[in-house]
Amino acid sequence: MGRKPRIQYYGAIYHIIQSGDGKLPIFKEDEDKFYLLKLLNEAKEVYDFRVFAYAIMDNQYHFLMRTLNTPISRIMHNINTKYAKYYNFKRNKRGPVFKRRYNSILVQDERFLLNLIRYIHNKPVIANICSNIEEYKWSSDVFYRLNIDNMVDIHTLLESLSLDREVAIEKYKEAMELNTSNFKALENFYENKPIIGTRSFIRSIQGIRKRDNLDKILKDCCPTDIEFNLIKTGSRKRYLTKYKLKYIKLGRNQGYTYKQIGENIGVSATSVRNILRVNPYF
Repeated sequence: MGRKPRIQYYGAIYHIIQSGDGKLPIFKEDEDKFYLLKLLNEAKEVYDFRVFAYAIMDNQYHFLMRTLNTPISRIMHNINTKYAKYYNFKRNKRGPVFKRRYNSILVQDERFLLNLIRYIHNKPVIANICSNIEEYKWSSDVFYRLNIDNMVDIHTLLESLSLDREVAIEKYKEAMELNTSNFKALENFYENKPIIGTRSFIRSIQGIRKRDNLDKILKDCCPTDIEFNLIKTGSRKRYLTKYKLKYIKLGRNQGYTYKQIGENIGVSATSVRNILRVNPYF
C-alpha cells in the first residue's frame, strides 16, 4: 500500500517529529544540534514558514511550525537532506540517517499551541535528559522566557496569554509545568495521531480524500472537454502536460496511488512519476 499524501495548505500548523535510523544518536555533539538549528534558520530565510517551538535530543527532534506559501514537504526535504549529507560526511558514513520519513501531525489552529509547546519543551524532561526544561539549552523555551524575538515566533502564543508582555511571560512559565507521570497518554495524544483538533475538523480533513473520483479531478484540471478527452485517450501533446501535472497532484492529495491515477488516463505508474519529476517537492 502506498504512503498517504501529506495534508498541505496555506497556514497549516504541523508538529514535526523526526527520529534517527536505529538507536544510535544522530545529534550526539552540541555541534550537530547547532548545525540542525542553523539549517532551520537558513530555511526560514528562503521559505515561507514560522517556528513556534523546537526541541533537539540525541536521536530525535521536534518542530512546531506553520507553513505559508511553501509546502511542508519542501521545507523538510531541504533540512533533512542537508543534515544527512553533513552527518555522513562528518563521520565518513553512507546510507540513511533518519528513520523513515518524518511524521507530520496536522494541528487545527492556535488554540492547541500552548499544550503542544508545553509538551515539546518538556520532551527532554520526559526522556530523563534533564530535571526541568530551563536546564536544557537545545529547546526554544529560552526564547519565551527571555522574550527573544528571533528565530522563534513567540508573539502568537504570548499575545494569546496577555497583551502585557511581562504578564504573558509569567503565565507562560506557569503553563510550562507538566505532570510527566502520565507520559504514555501524552505521547499517544501528541505523537501518534495524524491530526490534532476538534472532531468536526478531523472529519472535514479526512473527508478530503473521499470527495472526488479521478474523472471529476481531471475535468477540474482541464479548461475544456477537448483537453479532458485528449488526456483520457492517451494524447502526448506537450501543452497537455500542465493539466496532467495538476491532475496528478490533486489525485495524490486525495489519496489515490500512482497506479490508480495512471490507469485512469491510460499510462503506467512510472509515467506518472516521470511527469512529477518537474516538481520533486510535491
